Amino acid sequence: MPEGFDLGSGIALQRFEAPSWSLPVISPKGAVPAFDAWLREVKPSLLGMLGQSGAVLFRGFGLKNCSDFASAVQQFSSEVARFDEESSPRQHVERGVFTSTDYPNAYPIQFHNEYSYGAAWPMKLFFFCGKPAEQGGQTPIADSRRVLEHISEPTLDRFRRHGVLYRRRFAAHLGVSWQSAFSTDDRSVAMDRCRAAGIRAEWRRDELHTFQQGAATLQHPSVHEEVWFNHAYFFNVHALEPVALRKVMLRQPDEDLSTNTYYGDGAAIEPDVVEEMRQAYAREALSFDWEAGDLLMLDNMLCSHSRAPFAGERQVFVIMTEKVLRSQMPESARAWNQSDNN
Repeated sequence: MPEGFDLGSGIALQRFEAPSWSLPVISPKGAVPAFDAWLREVKPSLLGMLGQSGAVLFRGFGLKNCSDFASAVQQFSSEVARFDEESSPRQHVERGVFTSTDYPNAYPIQFHNEYSYGAAWPMKLFFFCGKPAEQGGQTPIADSRRVLEHISEPTLDRFRRHGVLYRRRFAAHLGVSWQSAFSTDDRSVAMDRCRAAGIRAEWRRDELHTFQQGAATLQHPSVHEEVWFNHAYFFNVHALEPVALRKVMLRQPDEDLSTNTYYGDGAAIEPDVVEEMRQAYAREALSFDWEAGDLLMLDNMLCSHSRAPFAGERQVFVIMTEKVLRSQMPESARAWNQSDNN
């Protein structure tokens, strides 16, 4: 067991290896301990391991259902995080448990840190596998510190100076509705929530269009390392897959797209920079096959995640905890030149 991480004599620690980092995989050696009690006992070691690796996988502890999952997560945090800037369709199951993003299984979900575009995000994400897909369906992850190392200095300099501008269009039958995104059916309430989050919003007929800015990198508040933390890639039209859909969308005017991203000064992000981001994630990606009962804990700022296409039924659930406000981040962590963007 690594120094400082005492998990008990009945616990085995293995690792799945990425090019420059590794995912700890923790499992019982023999008899399965009472999982919740064991988590409480070794929580400091597990959190230390999480800060080091950005993710920890628990396997073979006998979790059977979402109730077991929710109970285990409570040992780390009872603060389930809720948000009014939703971009992913998902369904509530119970006790803060949601389905992971409901998105066509034939398409990948690109790498992202949850809600990194928003005024608030969860510090921790917990994924639970109730049933692995018959084929595919992995949840590849990537260390955000190391992804940053693969972004070139000219690209980083521009993003650090200007940040990222996110443009979204909420239209019928086009992704998440504005009612779901802002948890209201009242237009005035939606506008109030946009203003509170620093989002410029306008109605065009029955469609809501929003414009929002944020930093591209942040300093993690406890680990104190800079991380690549944004949706510049995920929301960009040049990142869409399959490629056939991307080609169709690229023929559309910007105002007709459901999402797109720009440098914070409004300039287009060049296709080769989008490809640079794609390669940065790919170079640090770590993938493993889900097993029923797996629980994956992520530090949302230290580790991005994605989803591979799959075949067959797949049941993967998520709980988000510990809401973080962008406005409460250290000023140095938000040090991009906003004067250029006004």
